[in-house]
Amino acid sequence: MAFDGFPSGAPMTVLPQALLRDLAPAMTDPAELIVTLYATELIGGQRRFPRRVRAADLREQRPLIGALAGVCVDREVDEAYEDGLSAAVRRGSLLLGRMQSEGRWTDWLALNDADGRRALESASMPASVDRVTGRDAAYSSAPEIWQSAFGTPMPPILAEELKAAEARYGADWLFDAFAESAANNARSWRYVRAILERWETEGRDGGDATTGTAAGGLESSRYRHLFRE
Repeated sequence: MAFDGFPSGAPMTVLPQALLRDLAPAMTDPAELIVTLYATELIGGQRRFPRRVRAADLREQRPLIGALAGVCVDREVDEAYEDGLSAAVRRGSLLLGRMQSEGRWTDWLALNDADGRRALESASMPASVDRVTGRDAAYSSAPEIWQSAFGTPMPPILAEELKAAEARYGADWLFDAFAESAANNARSWRYVRAILERWETEGRDGGDATTGTAAGGLESSRYRHLFRE
């Protein structure tokens, strides 16, 4: 079916030159290009500055899903979306950050430019791409989560303990416990462990003691005495 042409006065989407000249030629997966283009359009359409969009809103864009279904015929749409977003964030064309508001965590996307970096500068820590796309975060990401949350390399002596904690509590709880700890300015593994133990025995706000799915609040004063130098 031939395209009839763009209507006169049709809205235009502004794309960064670097996307067309430098990034697009380096993308070997069409899913990455499609996700990047639609994210750029969605972010560019924001009227507030600095500009950012909820990651969940990008996933709900029907034209994006239609494009992935039409082009990425070698895999399911969800898989193509996951691959495209993960590649764009890892390449650095898109920024992904987690921010807390009114006790709830939200994952946000922004372009990797000065405006986008300002939009996510208050993020407590980078969000996990695998969490946003629905995959379980791998233990190999723990050192990066530690570095982002606490600003220091993860002590090798704790590697096995973190691995055991992930096996016991799950990757989602581990990630959210680090985020909660960073938000409370308590940068200690003992604090993170206390959060996990509390969620396990008392449940999380909006979840339950075994499969909590919402980021629960924490009364930081309850645990402060554990982490005094």
